[in-house]
Amino acid sequence: MFRNFIKFVIRGVAGAVVDTFVLWVLTTLFFHSYFTKYVLSPAISYEVGIVVTYIICYYWIWNNRVNKGKSDFLRRLIYYNFALIISLIIKIIVLAAINEIFNFYILISNLIALCFSGLFSFFASEKFIFIKSVSSK
Repeated sequence: MFRNFIKFVIRGVAGAVVDTFVLWVLTTLFFHSYFTKYVLSPAISYEVGIVVTYIICYYWIWNNRVNKGKSDFLRRLIYYNFALIISLIIKIIVLAAINEIFNFYILISNLIALCFSGLFSFFASEKFIFIKSVSSK
């Protein structure tokens, strides 16, 4: 499980790079109104990051637990997307709580909140999303 956790951290860095790059492209080249720049662009970049990190999870981290069929891929993607939305909500709640209780600098609070949401994402992936299916044994 430790090896998968390290791979999961690498996946997170890759996802952050993709998310940031897509956000930069969208806000620099395509979207210029307030709504498209501050609401639509981050939502799109976040979802692209989710898909990229899911592909990394599916084909690299937990590749021995999947069936590698279209229906298996899509089913797990829906669960993964749902888990990461919950993870985002956890991050926002923890960030606000830490900032309110300790009055830390926002970036420090964000890093701590990312640890909590990242642990949730890892355990959701390890124990629920990428459990070995009957046909992949």
